Amino acid sequence: MQFKQNVDDKRKSIRIDFKVPVQISYPIADRVFKGVLVNLSVHGMLVDLQDDMTNIAVDHLGSCTVRVIFPGKGSRLIIDELESTVVRCNNNMLALEFSEPLEWFLLFSVYKSKQSNE
Repeated sequence: MQFKQNVDDKRKSIRIDFKVPVQISYPIADRVFKGVLVNLSVHGMLVDLQDDMTNIAVDHLGSCTVRVIFPGKGSRLIIDELESTVVRCNNNMLALEFSEPLEWFLLFSVYKSKQSNE
């Protein structure tokens, strides 16, 4: 697991590199975008939307709901209804800030360790 924090970084917390599927829902626009988590912290995440970026218009910046999916061998674990705000959108990357600190943050490091051991 790699923790990232640049000395000049203005972020409030450490980020963890992590690759799992995510879904971003815009209830007002009735749209759902799929992507891959790039990194996350207690306060936000960076998502690679891959080629889905062409569907996002500037008016989609704002409130959304995120679902993070942990695939397993025989099941999957889902963190659902994670209220967020899109704070930056460039290239294929979408930066989100959570409305509340991510209480499941420690789960990511446990899951990452599990993946490394398999």
